[in-house]
Amino acid sequence: MSLNNLPNHIDELSNNIQAYISNTLEYYKLDVFKKTTKTAVAAVKFLVVGSVFLFFLGFISLGFSILIGNSLGSLSYGFFIIGGVYFLLFLMVLIFGKAFFSKLLLKKMSKSVFPEGREEGDESIEDQIYKS
Repeated sequence: MSLNNLPNHIDELSNNIQAYISNTLEYYKLDVFKKTTKTAVAAVKFLVVGSVFLFFLGFISLGFSILIGNSLGSLSYGFFIIGGVYFLLFLMVLIFGKAFFSKLLLKKMSKSVFPEGREEGDESIEDQIYKS
């Protein structure tokens, strides 16, 4: 390599660096778009499925309340019993649910953000967070 060609090589290197930076930025833009889209689709799916489930739960609760109320002789007893069951369920989720739901959410989100496979025996992101 002669010193006369050095400016040409420097210009070529500069162009290659600019192309690399441009391609890297485009890759990360696409990666963020992909992850954002996956998250938005998951959120919409959760809202739709959750809404349908709430309607189902409401009608089933209403039916059981009327059924229990009729068998006990007063409709209000059925509604109070079903309300009490939901209150007990609420208390159990309030007391025991925080760790369960946060771990579940962390696993779901880490799979979508860090999809790369891990080697056998490697610590997962969730394990690292829960150790700290």
